[in-house]
Amino acid sequence: MRSFFAFASLALAAAVPIAPVSFEREPQALHGGKPAKSLKLISRRAQGLLAIYASPGERGADLYFTTSNDVGETWTDPQRINHVPGEVSDHGENSAQLFLSPDEMTLYAFWNARDPKNPGASHVRFSKGGAMMTTWSPAVTVDDDPGPNSHGFQGAAVGPDGTLYAAWLDGREKEAAKTGDYTAGASAVYLTRSVDGGKTWSKNARIAADVCPCCRPAFGFTGGRVVIAWRGVETGDIRDIFTAVSADSGATWSKPKATSRDNWKIKGCPHVGPSLAAVGDKLHMVWFSEAGGKPSIYSTSTTNGSDFSARKLLSEGTTDPTHPFTAAGEGRLAVAFQARDAREADSWGKMRVYYRELLPNGTLSPLVKARVPKEGAVTYPSLAIGMSGRTFLAWTESIGDKGPRAMLLRGRASK
Repeated sequence: MRSFFAFASLALAAAVPIAPVSFEREPQALHGGKPAKSLKLISRRAQGLLAIYASPGERGADLYFTTSNDVGETWTDPQRINHVPGEVSDHGENSAQLFLSPDEMTLYAFWNARDPKNPGASHVRFSKGGAMMTTWSPAVTVDDDPGPNSHGFQGAAVGPDGTLYAAWLDGREKEAAKTGDYTAGASAVYLTRSVDGGKTWSKNARIAADVCPCCRPAFGFTGGRVVIAWRGVETGDIRDIFTAVSADSGATWSKPKATSRDNWKIKGCPHVGPSLAAVGDKLHMVWFSEAGGKPSIYSTSTTNGSDFSARKLLSEGTTDPTHPFTAAGEGRLAVAFQARDAREADSWGKMRVYYRELLPNGTLSPLVKARVPKEGAVTYPSLAIGMSGRTFLAWTESIGDKGPRAMLLRGRASK
């Protein structure tokens, strides 16, 4: 049996000698190493892992579900979630998401699907299944616009009370989109929710207009409130992060508010939305900005959903950082992103996955360089926090004409 874990190299080893997590030396490819991408994970109870990923085929992509009862050593045969073969639209930010109910008895999957009747149109789809003996329900569409418009880049969440939330970038108002001195595109953030486990969904509600058209929105929860975050577009092509807050489980929402005034100006969508996760009553948000010509990953936090702390830099010592993903569990708050080592190959070394934690005392753990691909490129990392210090990193690794691979790397928190 192979050695289970080996310490990853540290970007800041001289400053802090102990890494937050030690990772096994080599990752594994799910789906039997066949083409797959956009791996998302849930750590469930002591030894359980739940996973979804998309696999491209001749008729389009399909969404698959698999589980492990031995912390990723072996996996069940993949089970297709979408009942319409090849309908899944999965690219970068527009990837599927998997959630577990608060009682851990029900699984929820959200994905984007092409509309067979309207080429170029897409819809947000939803299915659920039992967490013990999983059989996925026939998918339903949660956006209520039948027109030939785009509804995608969905973000979703399950609230502490079990309410389901889904938001997406919506193109139904494209004829009324602003066409001033900025490229707002035709997107708005629309939202729906379900209070009965996905049996019924509320009428779609617009949360914001003038939204960056390819940056996924995200949800978080703090102090009994729901927070939604997205990248807006303002006059002059300023693309900063905005939030809105609901104190009544999504029935009504506050006016949009800029969370951090980065003043990033870019005439085009960067395909990088925010990511949120909470530890206790403190909600953390991480995001990407290239304001001032300095590509960076930042974090901020809030306890009421409205007032955010000063931003904190998370990506020092790297170049080209992007696609941050944050997750919480067991009192830990972790962040993964892709970047290059600023000291390697004149700052043009291979893109790799970086990992660090935001510690309870407000400080940052050192950066861990978790993976350098032997071939191909690393993109869109995600992560999950398990019990007893277990940590799970995932990413898509593109290997030329071999197609993408969904990769998993396991780790343990240092003691």
